[in-house]
Amino acid sequence: MAKRTSGTVATASHVGGFMWLTLSVPGWQSASAGQFALLQPERSHCFLPRAFSVAEQDGDQVSFLIAEVGCGTLQLGRLSRGDKVWVTGPLGNGFPVPPPGRRAVAVGGGVGAAPFPLLLSQFGRNVLAGVPGSAECPDVVVLLGFRDQAQARGAQPVEKAAAALAGAGGNCRVVISTEDGSQGTRGLVTDLVAAEIVPGDVLFVCGPHAMCEAIWDACRARGVRDAWFSLEAGMACGTGSCYGCAVLMADGTPARVCHDGPVFAGERVYGQGER
Repeated sequence: MAKRTSGTVATASHVGGFMWLTLSVPGWQSASAGQFALLQPERSHCFLPRAFSVAEQDGDQVSFLIAEVGCGTLQLGRLSRGDKVWVTGPLGNGFPVPPPGRRAVAVGGGVGAAPFPLLLSQFGRNVLAGVPGSAECPDVVVLLGFRDQAQARGAQPVEKAAAALAGAGGNCRVVISTEDGSQGTRGLVTDLVAAEIVPGDVLFVCGPHAMCEAIWDACRARGVRDAWFSLEAGMACGTGSCYGCAVLMADGTPARVCHDGPVFAGERVYGQGER
């Protein structure tokens, strides 16, 4: 089990409508894309920490993409270099490695873009390290949806990781949509998914529940069976002890998002048939 560690803010800056927070965390154990950490300023008015996907890591430097929407996230948004933060992680289960030769389609809605810089970095490291099958993979498409142009600037860490992956020999492109049409394609990211996916694709999805459900519908309609969803849930312990984040799976059994997930196969969450 991951221990709570005192981390130090290395950098804190705004990227579009989001905050990019990099912490120095002594003894940090490398995370897989899709895993998360619990963060809480050492001086906090909130009783519980907040859960965030690990967005990038380099040794003991760990980065997170944060939307400032409530008490806990607003406190994190006020941090500056040298401030102390309690960090527990990495926690949960991450995205699987796509089979060789299969195209990976990463889909993020808003701050749901957070896991994908790390995902693309992992693909690139596999290519450079000669991991079996990595010569064919990744062929990656990243589909990101935002509210407007200001929020869409939060895609910059993903675009940087995509450029690095291309430099490592991967084939990667990033497509952006905005609801108001101020950047990229006008519409929702689900529209991009419906137009893009084909049988054989492996999807990696992170975003609001309604978006995830709509993407699963599109997968079923187009014969895409392999889709993995990082679910959102309010968390207390982050280790599966309190059952505060339990959600019902398609078969009616409960699953703890923090412990059994946060990444789940689409069929387990939404069932095999079309919704």
